[in-house]
Amino acid sequence: MNYLNQKWFLLSIGGVFIGFTGMNWNIPIFVWIAMVPFLRYIRLGHSVWTLLFSLIVIQFFSTMRIVSEPFHLWIAIISGIQGGIIFTILLWIWNWLRIQFPSQISSILCFAFLFTIVEWIGGYSSGLGVWGMFANSQLHNLILLQSASIFGATGISFIIYLVSGSIEESLSEFISNSKLSKNSAYFLFACFLFIVGIYFYGAIRLTVPIEGKSIKVGTVTSKMEIQNIWNDPIQNQLNTELVLSRTKQAADEGARVVVWNEGAVIVSRNEEESFLEKVSHLAKNKQIEIIAAYVIPIKEKEFFLDNQFRWISKDGSTRQIYFKQFIPPGEPVSIIPSEIKVIDVDGIKMSAAICYDFDSLKLTQKHAELGTAISFIAASDWKGINPFHTEMAALRGIENGTAIVRSTRGALSGIYDAYGRTKGTLDYYEENDGVLVASVPIVPVFTLYRQIGNWVVGLGILYFLFSGILILVFVLKSRN
Repeated sequence: MNYLNQKWFLLSIGGVFIGFTGMNWNIPIFVWIAMVPFLRYIRLGHSVWTLLFSLIVIQFFSTMRIVSEPFHLWIAIISGIQGGIIFTILLWIWNWLRIQFPSQISSILCFAFLFTIVEWIGGYSSGLGVWGMFANSQLHNLILLQSASIFGATGISFIIYLVSGSIEESLSEFISNSKLSKNSAYFLFACFLFIVGIYFYGAIRLTVPIEGKSIKVGTVTSKMEIQNIWNDPIQNQLNTELVLSRTKQAADEGARVVVWNEGAVIVSRNEEESFLEKVSHLAKNKQIEIIAAYVIPIKEKEFFLDNQFRWISKDGSTRQIYFKQFIPPGEPVSIIPSEIKVIDVDGIKMSAAICYDFDSLKLTQKHAELGTAISFIAASDWKGINPFHTEMAALRGIENGTAIVRSTRGALSGIYDAYGRTKGTLDYYEENDGVLVASVPIVPVFTLYRQIGNWVVGLGILYFLFSGILILVFVLKSRN
C-alpha cells in the first residue's frame, strides 16, 4: 500500500473522485470516498501549497462540466479558486486540531461537522447557495433523499462526510498498525447503521400515500432566447403571443395555476400596463391563476433588466409583485427587495420564486415557515446544468414537504410531489408544445426539517463548543 503514501497518487485519485461528483457526469458512489485521498494527503504532512494548487485545478476542471452557452470559462475559474481555497483551509484546520488536541476532539466528528457547517453557511448566506453541497450528488437516489425530510440536505452531507472520515481514519490506522482501533471500528459500524437506517426510512416513507385532494398545475415555456429577441420587436411580439397561447392551452388541459419560465416575455416600460391587461383578461376569461414572469429593459443600450413576476388572480387582480431576490454573481438584473409571501388560492397555500431564489436556504426556509403547500418556480437555465438544477429544487421540496412546479427555459421543466416523485417533466431540447400539466397534492407533508430546520448543524455547533471548553481546560492546565 505504499502508493497510498504518495502525494501525487492521492491528489490524482482524489481529483477523479471530485471531478465526477455532482452536476453532469455524476457518479454517485464516488462522493462517499471523495475526501479520503485529501484527508490522507494532509495527514501525511504533504505540502499545503501543492494541495491548494491541486484543488484549484481540480475544482476548475470539475466545474467545466457545466460550462456551456451563455456561461463561459470565467464561471469555472471563479469556482476553482473559491473551492480550492475553502477546501484547503478546512483541511488544514482539521489537521491542526487533530494533531494539537487528539484527546479533546474526535478527528472523524471534527471533519464531518466542520465541512457540514461550512456547507450550511454557504447554502444559507453565500452567493453560490446550495451548489456546493455533497448531498446534490445523490439527486437520483430517491430512497436516500427521503432522509432530507428529517435533517435536510445538510444532514445527508454530514453522513457522507462521516463515512469519508471513518474510512480514512481506519485506512490510515491499518496502514500504520495493521489493525483498527476500537474507536474506528465503532465509527464504521455507526456509519453502516446510519445508512441502513435511512434506507429503511426512505423505502417505508415512499410507500405511505400523500392523502387528500390534488390540483392541476401547469408550466409554460418559450424556446425563444432573450438575447435573440432583445433587439427584434417582431420576434418579441411573436414570443409574447406564443406564451399567451400556450397559457390558454394549459388552461384548456385543466391547469388551475400556470407558471411561466423566468423572463418568458420582454416588455418595455411603456407597454407594461397594456401587457398586464392582456394577462389579466386571459386569467379572468379562463378562470386560472397566472404567474407571469417577464423582464423589463431598464437601460437603453445595455443588457440590464428588471426580473420579476406578477401573480394574476383568476378574477384579474394582482395578488403579488415580486422581483428576483437571490441574484447569481454577474447576472445583469436589478436588486429590488420583495416580500416573500404565501398566496391563499381557494384555501390552498401557494408561493412562488424566481430560479436562483430556490438555491438559498434562507429563502426556502421562509417559504416553509409561511406554510406553503405548492412552490412555483419561474426558471431559466442552460444546457450545462440540465436537468441538475431542476432536480435540486425537488430536493428543497422533500426537505419542506412541498410540491414543486418549476417552469424552465433552457433545461428541464418539472412537477414533483412532496416526496420528490416526478409527476411530469418537459425537456427543453425535445420537440414539444412547451406546455406541461400534472396534478399535485394541495396539503403540505409534515417533515421534521420543516419544523426545526438544520438541527444537524446545531449539533455540530454544540460539539465544537463542548470541544472548545475541553481544549481551553487542557491549555490552561498545560500552562500551569
